[in-house]
Parts: sequence; C-alpha cells; structure tokens
Amino acid sequence: MTPPLSLSPVSALSPTRGMMLLLGTGTATLAALKIYAGVTAPEIPPERLREIARIFNRLADDIDGGDPSRNGSGGNGSGGGVSGRADALAEAVWNNPRNGGEAVEAFQTLYQGVVRGYAPQLARDCRVVAAGCEAYAQLVETTRKNLADIEDLLLQILWLVMFQPMTTALYGFAAARIAALIKVAQGMKSAFALSAGRIMAMAFPKYAMTTLLYMVLDGAAYGSVSLGITRGVQASHGLPTGSAGENTTELGRIAAANGAYALVYDGVKATALRGAAPTRVTELIARLSGSGLGYTPAYNLMSDDGEEVLPTPEQWAAKLTGHGLRAAIFPPGWKFR
Repeated sequence: MTPPLSLSPVSALSPTRGMMLLLGTGTATLAALKIYAGVTAPEIPPERLREIARIFNRLADDIDGGDPSRNGSGGNGSGGGVSGRADALAEAVWNNPRNGGEAVEAFQTLYQGVVRGYAPQLARDCRVVAAGCEAYAQLVETTRKNLADIEDLLLQILWLVMFQPMTTALYGFAAARIAALIKVAQGMKSAFALSAGRIMAMAFPKYAMTTLLYMVLDGAAYGSVSLGITRGVQASHGLPTGSAGENTTELGRIAAANGAYALVYDGVKATALRGAAPTRVTELIARLSGSGLGYTPAYNLMSDDGEEVLPTPEQWAAKLTGHGLRAAIFPPGWKFR
C-alpha cells in the first residue's frame, strides 16, 4: 500500500502565498503598533516641555538670585533675587533703632518663623517642576525613537523579504545584458585577429561583469527603498531625517554594503557549500553569511559611529528573522515570472 503523500508547511506554501501572508501579518503588526503608539506615546512636543523648564528655572533664579542653597533659615539678607531683597527690607524694619514694640517683635517672629521660608521653597518647587519637564521631554524623545526603531525594523524585514523577486529579476537582467554585450563583441574582430569577446573574457570574466552590474543595480534599488523607509519612519515620529548630503552618503554605504553581501553570499556557496544540494537551509546559511560577514562589517567600517565590525546579538536575531523568512518563502533556484 502506497503511503499518502505528505507536504511540509513550507513546501506547500507557494512564494506568492508566502509573500501575501507575510505582507498581511506585517501590515497587521504595524497597524497594532500605530494604535499602541497613538494611545501610549506622549503627544507634547519636547521643545515645548524644555521651554517650560527654562521658564520655571528663570522664575527660580528671579526668586533666589540663582542660589538654590538659600533655605530661609536665618541669614543677614545678603542673598540675591526677590527673596534676598525681601529679607533685607524685613530685617531693616526690626533692626532700625527707631522701631520697637510688640508689633515689630510680632512681625519679626512671623517673618523669620514663617514668611522667610516661602520664597526659597517656591524657588525649589520651580526647579523641581523644571527638572520634571526636562525629564519628561527626554522620555518623549526616547519613546518616539524606540517606537520609530521598532517600526523601521519591521518595515526593513518586510522589505528584505519582498525584495527577493526584484533581486532575482535584476540579476537576470544583468546576466542578459552582459551576455548580449559579449555576443555583440564576438561579432567584431580586432586588428590582431582576436575577437573582442575573448579579450573581454580575459580581462573581465563573465561572472565578474555580471556581478558588478548586478551589484550596482541591486544596491541602488535596495538602498534607496531601505533608506526611504528609515527616513519616512523618522519623519512620521518627528525625528530628524538628515541633510541631502548625509542621505547621499548613507545611500552609498548601503549600496556598497549590499555589494559586500553579494560577494560573501556567492563566496560561501562556491566554497563552504560547494557540492551541497541546494536547499532552504543552504540558502539560509549563505544569506546569513552574506549579511553577517559581508553587509554589516562593510557598513560598520564605512560608518563613523564607532560600532563593532561584526553584528551584535540583536542584529543577528533580526537577520535570522528576515533571511529565515526569505529562505522559507522562496525555494532555491526560484525564478521571477
């Protein structure tokens, strides 16, 4: 009796359905994140909070002359600000030899025991409010940045997976263009009776020419959308998006790092995985190697952030998610149609 044919969930899932499922899941996650951010994220602009903090600090300085150490427990009224001037005027009343009696003594007792402490306490309260506004502004900025980082990471993973059809088409386009170029060159004869195609093959192997053209096209396509995602997310959360020069430099880094990814990806397939049957696992190994040992080191070496050359554990986790989904959805040898 022939056993029933069984299909694994991965093999039963076509690339088209896999992409639609991932897109739907990713969109739902982003929608939930947006709703959560709309409910929990503080809406007060940090710059307004910092302006309020500056106002309260100036008010405190006006009260105690910028001397937070004044606590109103005695003294000769030599402090600055409104508090110091009030102390000096009050002391002048009971220190004046012409003033005396129970009324002056009662005023002195009331002022020294109660009134003198009001102004310094008010100044301290103003500084507490100012510190709270500054801390809340920092919290707003941190919250916005964290939400932006999560949204950017989700979109970058979606773009990494969804880019597979385009990268396959771009490689096919590059290979076709180089093949057409060599075919035209082979129809030409040089003065030394050597075909131009043979000269090109000696100077620039077909793989190198195809890969070089592919790297230029693929890097520009992937980098422009990847950078656009990051800048769009930053703009939506009120974060700085960089100048035109900074964005051009960043696009160059991404494109160059993407080229390093392609070289390491092909290198791993030609060496460590040489002779191995192409499977989703071998694709995942090659992609993780290209990303972790090619893309990230190249990108970090071109950056001025002082980051480590190799990926962090968090970056490895993100790479495993993105490239794992990419290898699971698209089988080895998958062609764009």
